[in-house]
Amino acid sequence: LEATNFLHLFCFFLSEVQKLHKEKLRNDVLNSVQRSSLLGGQSAKEVILGNRYTALSASLSEEASLVEDGTWEALEVLLTEAFAAGHESLRVMLCGGAGMGKTIAVEKLIWDWAAGSCLQHYTLLLRVCVQALCMPGDSLQGVLLSTHAHLSAEALTLALQTPHKLLLVLDELDGFLLDPPPSDVLVCDLQQPAGGAVLLHSLLQGSLLPGASLLLTSREPVILETVQNIYILGFSHAQRRAYFRGFLEVGVEEVLDRCERAVGVAELWACPAFCWTLCQQAQQECVPDTLSELLCMVTHTLLQEHGVDMQTARELLAGLGKLANHCTHLDLLCCTRSDLITCGLEPFLTSPILFAFLHMVGCDVTSPDGTFSFLSPVLREFLQAVSFYVSQSEYDGGGILEEYQDLCLVFLAGLSDPVQRKLLETSAGPLGSDRLSEFHRWLMGLAAQVLPGYGKREHWRVLRLLHHAHSPALIRESVASSTWRAISYSGLQGPDCAALAFVVSCLGEMEHLNLYMSALTEEQAQKITPAVQLAKSISLSQSRVSVGVITQFGRAMSEGHVNQLDLSYCTLGDEGAQSLCTSLQLSRLHTLTLRSCALTPVCSEALSKLLCGSKLRELDLGGNELQDQGVSRLLSALGPSVCALQELRLDRCALSGACVAPLSSAMCAALSVLRMLDLSWNSLAGDSLELLSQTLQSGCCCLTTLRLFDCELTDSCCSSLAAALQSEKCCLVELDLSVNELHQSGAILICDALKAPSCSLEKLCMVRCELSDEVFSALGSVLGSGVSRLKHLAIGLNPAASAGVKHIWKALKHTHCRLQHLDLEMMELTDTCVDELCEAITANNSLTTLILKNNSLTDASVPRMIKLIQDHPIMNELNLQYNDFCEDVFDLMERFPAIKY
Repeated sequence: LEATNFLHLFCFFLSEVQKLHKEKLRNDVLNSVQRSSLLGGQSAKEVILGNRYTALSASLSEEASLVEDGTWEALEVLLTEAFAAGHESLRVMLCGGAGMGKTIAVEKLIWDWAAGSCLQHYTLLLRVCVQALCMPGDSLQGVLLSTHAHLSAEALTLALQTPHKLLLVLDELDGFLLDPPPSDVLVCDLQQPAGGAVLLHSLLQGSLLPGASLLLTSREPVILETVQNIYILGFSHAQRRAYFRGFLEVGVEEVLDRCERAVGVAELWACPAFCWTLCQQAQQECVPDTLSELLCMVTHTLLQEHGVDMQTARELLAGLGKLANHCTHLDLLCCTRSDLITCGLEPFLTSPILFAFLHMVGCDVTSPDGTFSFLSPVLREFLQAVSFYVSQSEYDGGGILEEYQDLCLVFLAGLSDPVQRKLLETSAGPLGSDRLSEFHRWLMGLAAQVLPGYGKREHWRVLRLLHHAHSPALIRESVASSTWRAISYSGLQGPDCAALAFVVSCLGEMEHLNLYMSALTEEQAQKITPAVQLAKSISLSQSRVSVGVITQFGRAMSEGHVNQLDLSYCTLGDEGAQSLCTSLQLSRLHTLTLRSCALTPVCSEALSKLLCGSKLRELDLGGNELQDQGVSRLLSALGPSVCALQELRLDRCALSGACVAPLSSAMCAALSVLRMLDLSWNSLAGDSLELLSQTLQSGCCCLTTLRLFDCELTDSCCSSLAAALQSEKCCLVELDLSVNELHQSGAILICDALKAPSCSLEKLCMVRCELSDEVFSALGSVLGSGVSRLKHLAIGLNPAASAGVKHIWKALKHTHCRLQHLDLEMMELTDTCVDELCEAITANNSLTTLILKNNSLTDASVPRMIKLIQDHPIMNELNLQYNDFCEDVFDLMERFPAIKY
């Protein structure tokens, strides 16, 4: 009974202590004299009492992307889960850079606990002053008593007897976690004094006050098994919008969009302190166009508010710039009073203007133990850039890239623009003209060095700097002095989109916009609209694009200069294709590649409308399951009007011979100007080419190139094709019959047709057509006939007729042979044929290209091949790749650019 009474008395006493403590915590907020500052952020009092708190995003993963994705979670959810009832001895570290909202989040948590709305299973939430904790000669209990003077020693002693009911809050551990003490000096007695960081590490390791939970904050994570890190990511897009709405009554979306474009650095968009600064400027209707302009506005405002004259302002900024350089070079988060004095800031130590830029840990500015830090890393980089332009010291401009970080370079670029730096110069005087010229020369040199290269990251750095410099003349001069290589700009982020759009807008045109393998969002597509409109050709091959992105691109191109668009291997589907076709009808597009885009017969009518209403000359639909039905719909919808299409690729479209009839009809009507038709890899077996052959010799067809690679053709189709080739009205110049079983009878019919004086064919491909020795004899007769116009012949992969190549050698010696390109790949040729081959080519006056890849030539043939190249200067290419050569002869062939090995 006595024990029960004591327990009730103990609980009642702690309950009273808790009430007292909660009231004190609330009063601390209500009576706080901390003021909001333009760079330091809004005070906790204003945030909490003004109901201005906006939830933050965070992640348990150190690898969490700064770009909003599925790893982002609500900080409150993570904290609630971490400190759920039943969990003891928890140590949670909130990690995040300056201004990311760590302290405000902790203050809001403490306020909510005091208000009874969260973590009520903890008896007390106790702040622990980290600086006091690390002072020599004090104990943990002494530090807690000095921090919480409203608690009596007896009350605190009782509370500490149930540590699992305590949550200790340690804010701003930066710099105190370095050089941890040895484990044998850690303490476990609450009343034992300890120096340095012993008490802090004793708490972290759990030897001191075991069972108590800790909530810690730091800019950097701590790598300890006993500590769980939660990484603060700041505001998501939705949270940022909610935050801005708390300050602006109208035009939130427009202001938010302008601010995000101005900032141009994804990491800053999410920073709550930075959003606060942006909102303050927006409330004054001073929304900046760039990040540099924003910092110039802020600096000007602070200097004006504190009544600082121009000369004093210049001295202050020069000193702060030196301090920024010092901290950056030594990788310091904090600096000392002596550092400030060394950098020329001693006259400002007692001036409030200094602390508009710096945060001081401790209350006594005269104390040698006080530490200082810049209110934000962004401010530090900005002041570094300002220092470069106002400093009078000697400087080698060529070292800018090596000396400054990327963000500082952004500010150097921004400050080089007179519009952006105008307010800064109003307060601190003009920047050095020599330094401005030096930076422009350096940036032009960087562009000339980087843009011709393949480094995507380096390209983006240059484009961003050119964007922030906001000088059309500088951009035109920088890009004109170099060759801008059209590498793929996949993986681009919002700032990259803005930079690319601005640079291209200043240039007025872009030869090729390469977005190969991109994964664009609609927002990104909107941002690069100027580049899309001004590009002459665009590649989105193998990209992931939604219907919305395609619609956005289509609108931009309908008003733009683009004449070539490659969407091959993008899964557009019928909906995407229909949207695209609708937008492109009034565009300048003349080449459209939709290869393997998951199209079906459903989109055929949309494609037909595009052909009728546009200037399209080349259309690639290969690799889509259009089938006969889709092609028939496409052609029937064209109607009688003639479209401009000159090249049509329908390879791998699951077609059969049934598609030939509507194609043949269209080639005498709507497709009468068609020059090239590719039907490769379709099943056109049987007599399906009869109608097409009739069309070729009808006189109403202009087709010059017909590709029928691997169409399951047989010798039965060759008679009609041969008849067409002999017709005076047939315009065919190129015919590909490769990988079809033409056999001897069919191939000889084609060869006989080539001897007709009316045959216009110049290029014939019969690779892997089961050609016999007799066919090679017929081909040799064609080449030496003096009638044939054949200039290009590909007859490789016919190894059964390897002996038949002697007929080709003989034909090459003939004075009437016009052949310029001969492909004999994989014909099982050996060294025994080399002498005859070289003799034939030496006697020939037209052959410039010979392909002998994948044969059985050895090192013994190399000297003879080299002599051939030396004696036959018109030979531009002798391809000997994949023969049986040893590496020893590679050096010999290396000396002759015409030999490919």
